[in-house]
Amino acid sequence: MPKPQCFRVLIIRRANAGKTTVLRAVCGTDEEPKVYDRKGHKVGSFRTVFRSARNKIAGAEGSGAILSPCAERGLHDIEYSMVFPSCPGFIFHDSRGFESGATDELDVVRDFIQARVDGKEQLHIIWYCIPTDTNRVITAAERVFFENIDTGRVPVLVLFTKLDALDAAAYTALEANGLSPAEAKKGAPAYAEEQFKKTHLPLINDQPYPPKGVVCLRSIFLATDLL
Repeated sequence: MPKPQCFRVLIIRRANAGKTTVLRAVCGTDEEPKVYDRKGHKVGSFRTVFRSARNKIAGAEGSGAILSPCAERGLHDIEYSMVFPSCPGFIFHDSRGFESGATDELDVVRDFIQARVDGKEQLHIIWYCIPTDTNRVITAAERVFFENIDTGRVPVLVLFTKLDALDAAAYTALEANGLSPAEAKKGAPAYAEEQFKKTHLPLINDQPYPPKGVVCLRSIFLATDLL
C-alpha cells in the first residue's frame, strides 16, 4: 500500500477530556492548531473558533432563546480539520460528542466515518477520549457508540485520560487497609491502575464493537485545560 501523505484522526470526546493537551503532546508542540473548512479555507485557530462558538451560545442563552442541538452543530462542524503548523502530517477532526445520547449526532459521526473509508480524505484512526476524573465511568452515549457503531477498517483507540485522578481514592483505600501514609502514597498509582482494569475496562471491552486498543494517560493534564 502507498504511504499516505497525511494521517487523519477523528477525535470523539466528552467535555473536559483533556483533548487539546493530548494533541499537543502527540505533535510535540504548545501551539494552537489552525482550523480549515471542508474546502481548505482557513477558519482560524481552534481557540478562536471555540471562543466564537461559546460567545454565540452565551448570547443566545442571554437573550432567552433556546439553543437547539442543530444550532450547536452549526458552530462546531465535524468536517472542519485541525492542523498544527509544526506537524502538518497529522489532520484532526473533532466531534463535539453525543453525551446526551442524541441519535442525530450519532448519525453525523457514523456518516463521517463511512464517507472516509478510503480515498484522499481517508480516515485512519478514531481516538475516543474518556476522562477518569468523574463519577460517570462510562456514559450512556459511550455505550451506544460501542454497541452500535461498526467502524469497519478504521480502528478505535480509547484514551483514558487523567488517570492520576484515581490515585486519591487508591491512597485512601490502601491507608484503610493498614498501610502507612508513605506506603499508601507510593503504592497508590499501581493500585489505581489495578482497580481501573477491573472496573473501567470491562465496560468497554465487553461491548459488541470494542476498541482495538486502550491507552491510559496520566500526569500530563493541566487543570486549566478545559477544551
